[in-house]
Amino acid sequence: MLRILLKFNDKILKVIDTDKDQLTIGRNLENDLQIDNLAVSSFHARVEKQLGHYFIEDLNSTNGSFVNNKKITRWGLSHNDAVTIGKHTLVFLMEKDEGQPSAQGIRELEMDKTMVLETRQHKEVLDNMTYSGSRIGILSVLEGGTDQPEYELTGNLTLIGKDPTAGIRLEGWLAPKAAGFVTRDKLGYALSPADGRSKLKLNGQDVTDDTYLKEGDLVEVGKVRMRFHFKS
Repeated sequence: MLRILLKFNDKILKVIDTDKDQLTIGRNLENDLQIDNLAVSSFHARVEKQLGHYFIEDLNSTNGSFVNNKKITRWGLSHNDAVTIGKHTLVFLMEKDEGQPSAQGIRELEMDKTMVLETRQHKEVLDNMTYSGSRIGILSVLEGGTDQPEYELTGNLTLIGKDPTAGIRLEGWLAPKAAGFVTRDKLGYALSPADGRSKLKLNGQDVTDDTYLKEGDLVEVGKVRMRFHFKS
């Protein structure tokens, strides 16, 4: 199963789960993943699964497709790769055996060094994918059903939910599959709702947008209560 997070300015707009061997991305409504933005071509890119690995191919788009800040023609995707199309970013999350383990020469099938679109917003989105700080965030479970008593937030994005791929695994029949995310960037850690729906509370308030976490913040998902703090 492939999970794609569609983001704009670090805000998660949509979470797509798919088991298709092929899907198209573009501005036209006929695409499997439609992005309504003028910087996106009508049929911008295609994702294909071949021999157990996912590849993304640019479909001669006007502004190009970028994987981890490199313009590509065709590229073998790995877990947590960030693909920039227009002003949007797609983060690809996949099972370990679906990631591309091969060397750079296999991953990078063709490269085009010409960048047509190079805006300030484009650079900011890419820059924010990497966290430059040294402090590691921790979520300690105070009560409720989870698979661990404490979580170190070392990745750029951590899913909270009952889903098997969740980094913070909730337990219980009523637990949501995807309650939200903890994202990590240059400014710190932020709490984000899944699909714009508020299943998270921060210090007793519904989380409806990306909200940065502070030392001692209380995060709640149903009956699960967690305290955020930084590792000593």
